[in-house]
Parts: sequence; structure tokens; C-alpha cells
Amino acid sequence: MLKIRLMRIGTKKKPFYRVVAVDERNKRTGGYIELLGTYNPLTEPKDIKLKQDRIDYWIKQGAQMSDGYLRMVGKAPQRPPRKPKKEKVSKEAEVSKVSEVTEEKKEEAPAQPAGEEPKTEEKASEEKPEEEKLEVGSEKMDNEVRSENQDQENQEIPPQNPTSHVT
Repeated sequence: MLKIRLMRIGTKKKPFYRVVAVDERNKRTGGYIELLGTYNPLTEPKDIKLKQDRIDYWIKQGAQMSDGYLRMVGKAPQRPPRKPKKEKVSKEAEVSKVSEVTEEKKEEAPAQPAGEEPKTEEKASEEKPEEEKLEVGSEKMDNEVRSENQDQENQEIPPQNPTSHVT
């Protein structure tokens, strides 16, 4: 399929483009069928020179216009707007949000029956499953288990005397 697209020929940080008719399978800077114009984005106003009669000829032959060419000419479809970046939240703002949420929960909480005591943080920590309790002190327990294993290894293996073999 034929395309009308831009071919970059400028140097590093100094772009300059040729508008060419090319087979779409060719490289960006590969061979082209016909030179249709030039585009210099560095000049003010941007320098665009096109052979409009030849461009029309190639479009009638079935050539498709590339996005870059359409953008240069000003006929490109509008891009969808970018999503806004997420704002970085400072720790102070985070703490205030957490306190607001807890206050809202307290207001929404139903009244406790007279016979029951409200749960406090201390009681909630006592009600944690044993697995969670083990995770909290896992480093201490790991160290204790390691020291016990080392003690058992030292006791189980009697020192061997290489000269005392029973034959």
C-alpha cells in the first residue's frame, strides 16, 4: 500500500523532513517513489513546501496519508485529552484524611446495647488470631528457633575421633 509520509533527513536535534510517496513497508529513511515537498519545523513560521498537484495524483492512486503528514497539514483528527496526573499527597494531608474518615465512621456507628462494652484498640488487638500475633514477633521467634536448632545440632552430633575406628 502506498503512503504519503514524512521522511526525516535532519541532523540530531535539528529535524528536517521530506514529504514523500512511499511503499508503507519501507523504512522511514528508506527509498521513496516520489518527492512531494519539504517541511522545516524549526523556522518561524514553519516552512512547508508541497507539490499539491502530485499529492492529489497519489491520493487518487490510493495512497493513504500518514498521521505525521496530516498533523503537519492541520487535518489530523483530534487526539483524546490526556488523563490528569495524580497529585502527590503529603503525609500531613494523609493523616487529616484518615482522621476525617474515622470521625465519619464514629458518627455512622450504631449505638451499643447497654450490656456490652465498646471495643477499644487494646481489646481488638487481643482478639487477633494467633497467626497475626506470630507475624508481629516473627523475627524474635525466628531467632529463638534458630538458636534452639543450633543447640540441638551441637548436642546430637558427638565429636568423632579419627583414630578410633572399630574394625
